[in-house]
Amino acid sequence: MGGLRVLRPVSPMVATGFYTRDTARNPMETVRPYGRESDDCKTLCALSPSRPALGDQMNLAPFGGRRALRAATVALGIASVLAVATACSSSSGTPAASSGGTTPLTLQTSWIPLVQFGGSYVAEKEGYYTNNGVDVTILPGGPDVDSMAAVESGQADIGMGNADTVAQANANGADLVIVAAGFQKNPLAILSTSDKPITTPADMEGKKIGVPTGDQAAQDAVVKANNLDASKIISVPVGFDVAPLVSGEVDGLWVFYSEQPIAYEAAAGKPGVTMLTADYGLDVYAQVYAVKRSTLEDATKKTAIEGFLKGEIEGWQNYVKDPTEAVELTVNDYAKDGGLTIEEQTKQAALQMDLLVTDETKANGLLWISDDGITKNLATLESLGITGADKSLFDTSLLTDIYQGKSSIG
Repeated sequence: MGGLRVLRPVSPMVATGFYTRDTARNPMETVRPYGRESDDCKTLCALSPSRPALGDQMNLAPFGGRRALRAATVALGIASVLAVATACSSSSGTPAASSGGTTPLTLQTSWIPLVQFGGSYVAEKEGYYTNNGVDVTILPGGPDVDSMAAVESGQADIGMGNADTVAQANANGADLVIVAAGFQKNPLAILSTSDKPITTPADMEGKKIGVPTGDQAAQDAVVKANNLDASKIISVPVGFDVAPLVSGEVDGLWVFYSEQPIAYEAAAGKPGVTMLTADYGLDVYAQVYAVKRSTLEDATKKTAIEGFLKGEIEGWQNYVKDPTEAVELTVNDYAKDGGLTIEEQTKQAALQMDLLVTDETKANGLLWISDDGITKNLATLESLGITGADKSLFDTSLLTDIYQGKSSIG
């Protein structure tokens, strides 16, 4: 298999035998383990960043359940995925000016169309990309798409993922660089009930924690970072829906911060309690933008990437000011056949603000990568056993040039 060597082959059961879901119809639907009827929960937000499997479980690329499912599928059929990408986009070898004087670029997102990518949708719709000299094609991701492999193979110019997935791709032979970070905080969280809340890692002791495929390593990292006694935490293998928490089968559940909590509230009739693990040791940027290192070594290509980032930042600035347009574009355009609703996407958009906007971005701008953030990310990557990652994994020069010491552009 040519291109990026992302994964060792794994059992097809990982990709097709445990979970079923009609994402083409509604990504918010219940995802069930085969043979287990989730009658207690009829709604589920999309699977858990892009959420590509922390650590070395089956050698899946780091964080998260929905990412683990995607990664397993990629291991089984990445060639077909790239064939689809080829059909959807032009080669990204050397940027060539389009008839309108803009440079064509392809952005490979990390998951199916959701308001998670709302800033990008706004950037395209409002002309922020073209105003900055680039014509961007946004490709949807999904359980069978590896955005890092798409970039490494040349099928996309920019790929969205997590810092750990980029680092793991490099450990497996790629040479990718992170040029911006959308989610300043990793979205992995533990959801619990208001009756038995888990508000700090210490509260996990003595509890049954539902752990989807790929998230056990994340739990192990939290246990280690917070000096917990792992023997006092009962890990329960679960699927990606919230039914085990609704039914009381588990006391806590690993989720994606801006997704499953919405489903839980709809199913239980009251909100749950969410503990964002980024606040307790899982310091890994999410929804990062990665490009080939060789792209940044070519002046023309680097200029195009800078134009893309300017447009992207303007799109997210619009989103943060008022996510209404992003929500409407998601539901009515980019995911018009996905069965999404304005209500659910509005809730997700609001929750994402906690991931996008921090004191760091208020001071330096959205998508910012700080020296302190790099240090924390590298420390976490090392604790996860991802080898070879150093400061060269990040390039902050474009953001520095774009912001010029200010906290916004446009």
